[in-house]
Amino acid sequence: MKLLKILRIRAILLAKTGLRIGASQENVAIGDLDNPVIRNPLTEEPYIPGSSLKGKLRYLLEWSLGGEYVTNNPQNRHVYASPDPKDPVARIFGLAPADTPEGVAQERGPTRLLVRDAYLTEDSKRELERVAARGGLYTEIKQEVFIPRLGGNANPRTTERVPAGARFGVEMIYRVLDALDEEYFKKYLLKALKLLELDGLGGHISRGYGQVFFLHPGKPWEGQEDLPLEERLEIQEVPL
Repeated sequence: MKLLKILRIRAILLAKTGLRIGASQENVAIGDLDNPVIRNPLTEEPYIPGSSLKGKLRYLLEWSLGGEYVTNNPQNRHVYASPDPKDPVARIFGLAPADTPEGVAQERGPTRLLVRDAYLTEDSKRELERVAARGGLYTEIKQEVFIPRLGGNANPRTTERVPAGARFGVEMIYRVLDALDEEYFKKYLLKALKLLELDGLGGHISRGYGQVFFLHPGKPWEGQEDLPLEERLEIQEVPL
């Protein structure tokens, strides 16, 4: 096994609707938001963790393939048990040795896909700073009301989210170790990215949150709506 090439994928991820990736709440004070977004602790800027983006891509690809990918074990835990070393999900996204029979994970080799944390672009950050007075810092505070089907008593709640129109710089690294890896890049990884645009990222997608769209960072954004995904990604082969 030998590293043949590295493909670097860059794009601007546009939030077409409000985007929410939640943060944990260990200590909640009176008056705090019910649902804050995750932020960089040094800058207070919201960001998209690479783990969230990679996990959603894997989830969508698994469900598109069906079969064993969406099987539950008796403990009702999601499992993934294919022992095939050519399995696309395990190859691209990785699989812990404990999840497979002994030796199978080593046969597949290292994880092919690396996903970086995605931070606000500089121009998007400036736009959000100008409207910070309308909500939180770089975010908006959305007021919602939960009304139970029985009883009808309204329960208000506040949700923080990144406003529609915010843009994040996305970078992913894809390792090519053999010809099959290159085939899977086009056949499966690009498919997962297309599914992400059709589905969404973050929480509350069924309520309108999280619609995203990829834009090529080196092309004018106007008119990219009509381009196929492959033309909206900057894919570079990095010399070894």
